[in-house]
Amino acid sequence: MRFSFAMKLGLAMTLLAVMTTGGSVFWVYKQARELVISNLGNRLKDIGRTGAFIFDKQLRSDLAYLEEQIEKQNTLEEHAAELEAGLGEDETLEALPADVSNKLQESPQFQRVVQALRSVREGSRQHVRPLRDIPALHVLRLDENEKEDPPTLEYVYLLGRAPGYEVQDYIVYMADSDYLPAEDDGLGDPYEGNPIGNLTPPLTDEMWEGFAGEAVAEKNFTEDQWGDVVMSGYVPILDESGHVLAVLGMDYNVKSEANKISFLFYVCVGAVAGAFVLAVSIAIFMSMILNRPIKRLKEGAERVADRDFSAHVDVISRDELGVLAGTFNSMVDEIRDYTREILDLNQAYERFVPQEFLKHLGHDNITRVQLGDQVQREMTILFTDIRAFTTLSEKMTPVENFNFLNSYLSRVSPVIRKNNGFIDKFIGDAVMALFPNTVEDAVRGSVEIMQALSEFNHHREEQGREPIRIGIGVHTGKLMLGTIGEKMRMESTVIADAVNLASRLEGLTKKFGSNILISEYSVNAVKDVPGIYHRYLGSVRVKGKAEPVRVFEILNADSQEVIMKKQQTEERFYEGIRLFHKGKFGDAGQIFREIVNTNPGDFP
Repeated sequence: MRFSFAMKLGLAMTLLAVMTTGGSVFWVYKQARELVISNLGNRLKDIGRTGAFIFDKQLRSDLAYLEEQIEKQNTLEEHAAELEAGLGEDETLEALPADVSNKLQESPQFQRVVQALRSVREGSRQHVRPLRDIPALHVLRLDENEKEDPPTLEYVYLLGRAPGYEVQDYIVYMADSDYLPAEDDGLGDPYEGNPIGNLTPPLTDEMWEGFAGEAVAEKNFTEDQWGDVVMSGYVPILDESGHVLAVLGMDYNVKSEANKISFLFYVCVGAVAGAFVLAVSIAIFMSMILNRPIKRLKEGAERVADRDFSAHVDVISRDELGVLAGTFNSMVDEIRDYTREILDLNQAYERFVPQEFLKHLGHDNITRVQLGDQVQREMTILFTDIRAFTTLSEKMTPVENFNFLNSYLSRVSPVIRKNNGFIDKFIGDAVMALFPNTVEDAVRGSVEIMQALSEFNHHREEQGREPIRIGIGVHTGKLMLGTIGEKMRMESTVIADAVNLASRLEGLTKKFGSNILISEYSVNAVKDVPGIYHRYLGSVRVKGKAEPVRVFEILNADSQEVIMKKQQTEERFYEGIRLFHKGKFGDAGQIFREIVNTNPGDFP
């Protein structure tokens, strides 16, 4: 697909504007998002560090106890194959038997740890509240104020290393702030948290960083299985020797912040879309203004390409386009003058070397012709010559000779061109013409030459001058067109036996008393053409031919009366020819005399 310069310019301006605006807007969006996430992460780590201090010596002792019980009473060996194959991302594995898990969850150590996790969670509410007791584990009541001010920490939990496994293998859930035991009547809270000892693969790399002793927060928002948008942080809880007892995990509810960031994203997209629309509008307007002189130059160039050298571009601006337009106009003027000279020169050359000759050599310009260029073609050759021209020219001065020949040839040449032929050369008073298309062209051209001669003779008789007679020979055959000579002087020529035979046929017109003679090969090409009449004259030996040549006469150059009488005597004429070829010259002569008596015009 081709794009105009205006479209390319508009697209470039639009693309530049959109890329610049889009890059700037999204850089601002990225920086704002990273700033929000960074601040939330720092806040989450601060909450986690503060929460870690809630775990006093007693609570840390409770953690050590729970860790020890998980280490002693796990049944991981029974699940060795399953662990070796690996757990899925959301899969968990109960590392403790159900009775052991229930017993540990009812222990005072576990109860105190969960109560501490609830304290951390309750402390994340937005409003400052009076000192109060955290509800007991088996009671999870929320008053109206609490419902309107939910904790920003969605979930608080403790993670430990899986017993017997190294870092980057598995982690184990130790406690959860949302823990609620199932009631005996089955009507308890449907979510009981993760039972102590549940084994799972680490969900993120940040979980492991907590076990390395560093407080860390995730660098992105995630959506949990309940549809809450959260951001998680992990803070290690250490014993007195610096050993990581557990990792305090916190899921911070960032739905509000995520919505604001999403809103900012849509604002940025809207800004880019608005910039795109504005850029397109400006680009279209600017490209129309800037493209106007370019369009004029383009139209001018197209006119020049169509050989309209009158093209002129009007560009008033003083910038580069104005200079270009001025240069273009000067160039077109020079091309126009140069082309006119070339055309005049080519037309002058065509008077000496026919354009058709060049085309058959595969050239459109005489400057491309090389010595030795040649091509073989089948064409029809026409030879015509003025009878008794030598005697006629002796009666004229040189100037009169030239005037006579030019006057005669000015009538013959247009007829040849009209019938799709071209003149190869003038040989004194003789003309050699070539007809590359059909034999019919040559025959009709011959007849029209005789008609033009009749008008020429009528004009001469009006001036008191004697009429002239010509003969025409026509033959078709293969010939070679080419150039001969040397590099400083060459000319076009035609070489072929067919040329000689056409010349011989023209010479025979005097003996046969015919205007137009044609060879058998040529007459076969027009014998079925309506309106062309011919007659067989016999076989003749010509110079340069071992075998006799069958000669035919084209009758169309005669008057209608003569043509009709020749057709009426055609059978007797053919009989005379047959007798003549048998050597019965007396009988043949008798027939020919009878024909002449009937048609005096049928006589040399």
